Amino acid sequence: MGSDISLSKAVRTNLLSLQNTAEMMNKTQNRLATGNKVNSALDNPSNFFTASALNSRAADMSNLLDSMASGIKVIEAADKGITAITKNIESMQSTLRQARQDKSFQTDNYEVGKDSTLKLSGGQFPEGYEVKLQQPTGGEKAAVSFNLAYQDATGAAATDSTAPGEGARALVKYDVAAGFGAGDKLKIDGREITLGAGGYAGTYASAGDIASAITSALGTGSGYTVSADAAEGQVIIEQTDKTKASPVVEFVSGINAATYGETSFTYNATHAGTVTVGSGADAQTISNGGASFADFVSSLEAKAKDGKYTVVADATTQKITLRSAEPNLGAPAISGLNTTGQSNATTTFDLSAAATTGAGVVNFTFDGIAVNGIQGATADDVYTDLQAAFTATPALNDKYTLSYDTGTNVMTLTSKAAGEGQTAAVMTATAVAGGGTAAAPAVAGTFVDADTTGITVSQTAGTPGAHVKTVEAASHKFTVTYGDKSAEINVVGRDGSPYDKTNQLDLINDQLKAAGINDVTASFDADDKLVFTANNTEGKTLAVSGKDVALFGTENVSTGKAAVSAYKSSNTVDQFVEEINRNAATAGKVRASNDNGKLRIENLSTQQLDVEFDKDGAGVGAPTQHKIAGNVIRDNLAKQFNDLRDQLDKFADDSSFNGINLLRGDKLTITFNESGSSSIQIQAKDKNGNERPITAANLNLESLIGQDLDNDTDIDALLGKLSTALSELRSQASTFGSNLSSVENRQTFTKNMINTLETGAANLTLADTNEEAANLLALQTRQQLSSSALSMASQQDQAVLQLLR
Repeated sequence: MGSDISLSKAVRTNLLSLQNTAEMMNKTQNRLATGNKVNSALDNPSNFFTASALNSRAADMSNLLDSMASGIKVIEAADKGITAITKNIESMQSTLRQARQDKSFQTDNYEVGKDSTLKLSGGQFPEGYEVKLQQPTGGEKAAVSFNLAYQDATGAAATDSTAPGEGARALVKYDVAAGFGAGDKLKIDGREITLGAGGYAGTYASAGDIASAITSALGTGSGYTVSADAAEGQVIIEQTDKTKASPVVEFVSGINAATYGETSFTYNATHAGTVTVGSGADAQTISNGGASFADFVSSLEAKAKDGKYTVVADATTQKITLRSAEPNLGAPAISGLNTTGQSNATTTFDLSAAATTGAGVVNFTFDGIAVNGIQGATADDVYTDLQAAFTATPALNDKYTLSYDTGTNVMTLTSKAAGEGQTAAVMTATAVAGGGTAAAPAVAGTFVDADTTGITVSQTAGTPGAHVKTVEAASHKFTVTYGDKSAEINVVGRDGSPYDKTNQLDLINDQLKAAGINDVTASFDADDKLVFTANNTEGKTLAVSGKDVALFGTENVSTGKAAVSAYKSSNTVDQFVEEINRNAATAGKVRASNDNGKLRIENLSTQQLDVEFDKDGAGVGAPTQHKIAGNVIRDNLAKQFNDLRDQLDKFADDSSFNGINLLRGDKLTITFNESGSSSIQIQAKDKNGNERPITAANLNLESLIGQDLDNDTDIDALLGKLSTALSELRSQASTFGSNLSSVENRQTFTKNMINTLETGAANLTLADTNEEAANLLALQTRQQLSSSALSMASQQDQAVLQLLR
């Protein structure tokens, strides 16, 4: 609007009203066109940025849905695998049940007399097991006894002891720096006592003073004997009941306790060579220096007793602390750890590709130095030529050492100098025409040794003061074995009540029973000798072994004999049937019966049974050789079982999705929120929470041979293993099902959250189309009215024009 044009007030007012209406109509039309009432920060900064943040979070959560969907498929794939494996194991069960039901055992018949013998070999028998009729006998119990009267055999003294009772004791090592005095407190088996209380007070300048004070504080009938060992500077607190453990002595207040010497370091296999711990005669060489952390610690522990130290190891930080065996000693000495950080740089090359045929050669360069014309039909030949050329080149020979592994065809260059800045050789190889073929070997990158810290060793010497050493009661220790069970026996000394014979035997028999040996009993014979006797007459061996086995002299092993009862029948064939079917060595391996006056033997094995039959007995006529075939059906079922077992692992191998296989021990991590603070990790684990892939081996399902199905008892045991495997599979399937439910619930929650966030953002930015349409209609009406008003205002000016005319 030009400044030279003058408008009347009415026209100007109506014109401004029209402009304002047009502007509002444009804004309303824009909202209707976009559907948003906030299209930029200029419209409403608060709503715009809040909605943007909500939409961004919704977009982040939407991306997580893809991960959840993929994770669900991984779990479903694992579930399909477990389902297939379950059906496979059920088929294995069916195979074993079929084997158990099958009784297709082969037989052979023999005309026997009272002197006949059969020697059985193969099947379930060792070579030449003899079967013949036996005379009735009463049998014999296995028995082993002390070689001398028991009271003469109770002199195994406890070490570091001068106390008379030889019970378990605590040796309180006295030290002037410990500062024992009136008012000092200590605990004995949790009972707190105060020195100086109970009628005794003194300066406690000697072990005898301390012993008197403790005795006074404990009072009579305490169950302890307290004495002083002035020569060793120690107080001896001994249990009067020798079956009890050593007293536990603790320093409460007023007593300076000695501390242990310690040597600590963080293990690094690169910097551990031949390590020695201890000094002088106690020095121990650790065999696994430079090995893994676990192996190194195992070697330290194996030598700890002889080296007079203990080991504390943290597998997470790989920190190892060696502690002196007793307080008040220096820190354990250690050598062989590299504390400077110096190490050599290396580069490896595979020479397989450098082998040539015909006249072909390969030219090498090491750090730019040429070694040309290398020729060899094999990698070994190439290395031989390279070694000769390398040795003849001082610039290389002075810097690197060559080595070669004939098994892998790998050559290694090692820098002769060590330390930071040493680099490995850079090599190239080029094939030269000449009828041969060659290719560049694989070249490792340059390596710079950046490890300059080595292993830092810290040592702290023990400080002087009082300390406690515990000693077991004087006792004899030995091992009693009966059949396939063993018991560790600890027999304390006997010096009258309450350690009379009855109580001693109760203690010994309790130890036998605790080890599961219920068919052996300890007793004293008429000569007061301790005797171990089997309860039954059977062919089991009773043996005594261990450091105190000399107590039994040379008679420390005894084998019993089973009783042989008279046969129920007078018929020879029936007697053989009874002998075979009742004898523990033959029952279940073969079965005998009377077949029309002949001895019928049934081979209960899947393997062939060889029978040497001597009808008339030894020395009369030559024996005949017979063969009884094994159960072929059970043998074939064992093979079917193995085929099914192999399929088990294949099902597990194929149960992967997108490269993740939960049945093979892979770990699936699914993130639930955009910050990553909420997630779930899914992995196959055992009942203790340890990683456990689903394999036949981990399910304790082993391959079978025919002999494994020889008897029904073994088949039942195998069926038990399959039942256990099914239980483990069902447990794992239940865990995966729970995981799947969690992920699906989270997926649903995430979808709802996305909808909530997007709806909230829309509420801040979307326009109400009904409201905006009504606004537009009102603005259009206003525009028409404003136009009419403007027209009327203009008519006033036109009236003035009419007067001028």
